[in-house]
Amino acid sequence: DSFRDSDRGSAGSLGGRACPWANRVTRMGCCASKPGVRGGRALIVGDAARGDNSPSSPEHSGEDHDHDEFVDAFDTMDDGWGSDGGGGAGRTPRASVNGTSGGLSLSPVFEQMANSPFHDLTPQEQVKFVERDGGIPYELCRDAWSQERHALRINELVNATKERVAREKNVDRAAANVTKRRMSRDEEDPPEMSMYDQAKGVVGRMQMGQDITKFELPATFLTPFSAIQASEDVLTIIAGTERSDKEWRDMSDTDTCEVEQRFLNVLRLFLDMESLRCEEGTSGGTRSAFTMPPMKKPINSVLGETHRTRVAPHVEMVAEQVSHHPPITCWEVEHALAGLKITGNLSPKPIFHGTSVQVALRGTLLFEFQETGETYLAQIPDLYIRFFGLGGGYNENVGKVRFERVSGGTTGDATKLWADCHFKPRGSAGWKSKAHRMDCTVYREDCVGLVCCDTGNDVSVSSIPGTDSPIAAGAGVVGLGFGFLENFGDKSCATFQSAKAASRKFAAKNFVPEKNTTNVQMLLSLKGHYNSEVRNLVTGELFWQAAKRKRLNPVAATVPIDLETESHLVWGDLIKSIVKEDWKKANLAKKRVEVAQRALMKEIKEGRKKWVPRLFQQGQKTHLGLISGMYTLKPNVRKEPPECDSDWHEMIGKAVFEDL
Repeated sequence: DSFRDSDRGSAGSLGGRACPWANRVTRMGCCASKPGVRGGRALIVGDAARGDNSPSSPEHSGEDHDHDEFVDAFDTMDDGWGSDGGGGAGRTPRASVNGTSGGLSLSPVFEQMANSPFHDLTPQEQVKFVERDGGIPYELCRDAWSQERHALRINELVNATKERVAREKNVDRAAANVTKRRMSRDEEDPPEMSMYDQAKGVVGRMQMGQDITKFELPATFLTPFSAIQASEDVLTIIAGTERSDKEWRDMSDTDTCEVEQRFLNVLRLFLDMESLRCEEGTSGGTRSAFTMPPMKKPINSVLGETHRTRVAPHVEMVAEQVSHHPPITCWEVEHALAGLKITGNLSPKPIFHGTSVQVALRGTLLFEFQETGETYLAQIPDLYIRFFGLGGGYNENVGKVRFERVSGGTTGDATKLWADCHFKPRGSAGWKSKAHRMDCTVYREDCVGLVCCDTGNDVSVSSIPGTDSPIAAGAGVVGLGFGFLENFGDKSCATFQSAKAASRKFAAKNFVPEKNTTNVQMLLSLKGHYNSEVRNLVTGELFWQAAKRKRLNPVAATVPIDLETESHLVWGDLIKSIVKEDWKKANLAKKRVEVAQRALMKEIKEGRKKWVPRLFQQGQKTHLGLISGMYTLKPNVRKEPPECDSDWHEMIGKAVFEDL
């Protein structure tokens, strides 16, 4: 099912179909209208979508409303009620706030919202209320920030959270806003700089080869989404493309598919996931909703930021920013019907190269099949962003990565399989004819001397061939997981050195057998374009074709873990300001979060605060040996997530959820 923002049916229907979430806004207590009460105009979905033109409706109140834009409670506070027409000619003035003077008065929308029963709920009860209501729906595979219904609901929840925080701090929110507006009228705005002048100033301060992770950029260089939200790309492939139940079963069904075929099926899924980063989309019609225009970058996620997205009842993604320096984003997607969990650990490091930026994603993907216990691990190629070139600006995947089978689980199969993939750059000229090329070679090696099947609860330890280092503390391990160690391991420790010595030499093409590797067999040599198709280089047969986009985008929902750390709410003011191109407010919102985070990081750095990730934890996959160092989702957090860290709430939550 899907919906379009252009549809203008009744509030309870969409395109002639029942739409139960359309009236949720009016059911929710934070901003909802009540019959016979003025001030319902803050809820465009509740009133304007109904087309209610009765005499008691706001349309007949003599006030002009923009029905295409969310009207914040404070945006309705009018100044200049005098007869000179200063924004309030012909209107009835309302009572001033707390007896203050100066021409600013309190909107009835805010009066109603402030007295809403939703604000009397505890933070946990508020979250359960939103989750029970189905979350915040939007159309998957499209940018959520441009979808009116999603933006409306996010703004309502941001306001509800601001109200709760203001009550907790014992602050008169309306009076504080009056003071801020009065002060802002007396301040002179600095002269605006053109985008060219800002870019010139920013680039002039950068050096070739500089890591720009800690480099502060103005809000004009930011996209209206954070880095953690960009993880939703995986859902475009999992839920937004046509893949039959049989195709999902063939990735883990030991009765109908041999081990090699299962490996190749999961490799195809991995190629689908990497194809999304093609800026112009794939031949199957899929395209990332998080593409980056030239000279733009995502918002840096704040420590402790969370994000949860649900697509139907069987697909859900949970994400958390577990570290700020270095930045580490973790996420897990669970596909209940396919019995598949995909975990991602990413630690991006953008490097400036003058006319381009290469983002070393340093990412690792873990594919786990619940029924068989088979596990696969993959590295993520770098993202290369070119600002200028003969073919114009572009984004593409570059680098050499390995996809490998690391555990046979309960299958009893000891076969070791891996694929070396080379995502090729276009070159210095940037010709489109050389875009999206890749080579790949698939290898097989029979495991000798390794414990490759789970025979019960017994725990066995085997060794890396040629060394005394343990490869696994458990049954089923057939791969080293070298890709994880390459991105997150300590390259100076003995474990990393042993794993590197034991790993096979990378060869995406022109395989030359190493000494003492007579049991290594090349299965396939592949070549093609990762945005369209990849073929067997020997036979010419089609190996992989870009996944076909579903005719209708599925409906997803943002389901917050809580109403403070949720990414859409933490950055709500900033995203809203970027979309509106209100750069003054955008820079204020950005700076507010950054200053609050620095205060928390200072406490952590000086040892007064020990930071523990809320949703993810290392060391849980002990049965996978060296890969146990990955951050994976803690048990039961999907159903019973822990409460927000108290210090995060005090230092970041209370600072972020204030009116600009």
